[in-house]
Amino acid sequence: MPREKISKGFALNLQRLLAGEPVNAGAFGNKRQLKKLEELRAVVRRVTGRNRAVCFCPDPSALRSVLQLHFGIHDLTAYLNLLEKDHADGEESLRATTSTKTLRRRSLQGFFIKGFGTDIRIGKTRLDNLPDGVEYFVRDHSVLKLSSMALIVGVENPECFVKADRLLDLFPQKAVVLVLRYHSNSPVEWLKSIPNDYLHFGDFDPAGIAIYCNEYRFVLGEKRCRFLVPDGIGEQIRKYGDSALFDRQRQLWPPKQPGEERALAELIATMEQCGKGLEQEWLLRGEV
Repeated sequence: MPREKISKGFALNLQRLLAGEPVNAGAFGNKRQLKKLEELRAVVRRVTGRNRAVCFCPDPSALRSVLQLHFGIHDLTAYLNLLEKDHADGEESLRATTSTKTLRRRSLQGFFIKGFGTDIRIGKTRLDNLPDGVEYFVRDHSVLKLSSMALIVGVENPECFVKADRLLDLFPQKAVVLVLRYHSNSPVEWLKSIPNDYLHFGDFDPAGIAIYCNEYRFVLGEKRCRFLVPDGIGEQIRKYGDSALFDRQRQLWPPKQPGEERALAELIATMEQCGKGLEQEWLLRGEV
């Protein structure tokens, strides 16, 4: 999951919200990040006058969970202390966030990519298959050339990306290009520049569905996006799903309406019914 850095001023205002204090919406500065918190129901906006609004935090635990899931911030106070320092060691950074590279780079500036049943080219140069343990990394997506018929599959988990050859039967066609989204800059900008259809291979939990709905389908549109729902995944969630995983992400539930995606609607209904989630690594067991 891509992780953004929030500014010191934005973090200070979040700290005020966590303390129960209302904060003027205009004080946050970053309208896009504030809108994201509102969409995730971690922050509530109330209009108080013409062109004026204040923000509240109805559930501090929900806001803390969203900060952890979407921004990698485990402890907002520790994060602010980290921003005060010119240099921070890995241990300090890890206490505040999920990354030991917090102040240097919050995410990779690009993404890993691999193809099956189709060519990937850099200009006129075809990328050859690499030996096990080596993957291609793309920093400038403008140089990528691929067939418009190839299906782009966004993969959340590194293990599933590395062992993708064991999961190819899950995809609806042979020609696929896999993109690793974990700790990468979102490939949405690249996807916006090409006509290919997109299949979102995420975790089967509230966060996985929220990422798809808010960051991919919302931007790319329903006609070219689908959430991967393997046959039999509902039964696997009932049997082996993790209720604690679902509870930790409950503030992200229910997700936005799945539109015409019937399979996604059925997945959401199953998760709602049993109150469980399942991470995508489970599919490597081959039981679906």
